Amino acid sequence: MKKSYFLCAALASCLLFGLNSCDNKQAKQEKVVVEKEEATEEAATDIFFYTSKHRADKYSPTEEKLGFGSQIQSVNPDEFKDNTNIREVWIAPQIQHIAERAFTGCTSLEKVHFQGELAVINDEAFKGCTALKNLRVNAYTIGLDAFRGCSSLETARFGENIWWIRSGAFADCKKLRSVLMGIAMKKIEDGVFEGSTGIEEFSIPNDFKNRMFGLVPSPEKWKKVYLLSTEYYDMPKNCTPGKNCTLYVPDAFLPKFKANAEWMQFGSIEPLSKSKYFTAEGFWK
Repeated sequence: MKKSYFLCAALASCLLFGLNSCDNKQAKQEKVVVEKEEATEEAATDIFFYTSKHRADKYSPTEEKLGFGSQIQSVNPDEFKDNTNIREVWIAPQIQHIAERAFTGCTSLEKVHFQGELAVINDEAFKGCTALKNLRVNAYTIGLDAFRGCSSLETARFGENIWWIRSGAFADCKKLRSVLMGIAMKKIEDGVFEGSTGIEEFSIPNDFKNRMFGLVPSPEKWKKVYLLSTEYYDMPKNCTPGKNCTLYVPDAFLPKFKANAEWMQFGSIEPLSKSKYFTAEGFWK
């Protein structure tokens, strides 16, 4: 039993880096590192590289595709605020911090490629980026209202480093349907998903046994819930699933979950190993 328990925990600890690993070498000014998932696509060759000289000159890019020179270590407050030209951004591996309102109001921004680990995406960093569709990032902290009003955002997937998501970070994201976080997530504030009533799929980190269900609105729309836990526990009172929702639980605890009448309010209960994200190496391919 102990062997199955630790195997389950090990599988879950690999959770959720839907983001494929990128080359960690520092991006050169003439070349962009492209994520592996996009390797079959034609690599962009018309990237404009924003440098410290452009910053000093307060240049506002008119180009659609933006990269960063090797001397840029962070994106400053309001640096690209309300720029409606930028459609695609590569956040280079050396960049550790995206400051307050850095890309607020960039209504043409459709894609952001995070090529390394980030310490912080700060308050309102991408607020009102209404064309942004998908988020895949390995960051420690997501700030207040960081992606509020990103009305086209459909998926938000976080790497294993995610630690803290602050209030309003994904508020009013009307099309958001999938939110996937790793087992080690520690802090999620109230109001994170306020007004984001279309969420169908989400994961529950180990430390959110009694809170996460209450943070995700519109339980009647839930379709898949991934319960990441190192132990069995009774269903929280704030969990009100519908019969069209499947609960995925650690394989070692499957019999206990199925034997509990409250958990059986879910339409079905399945082992995490049957999830489409499961691989032989662990969870989340």
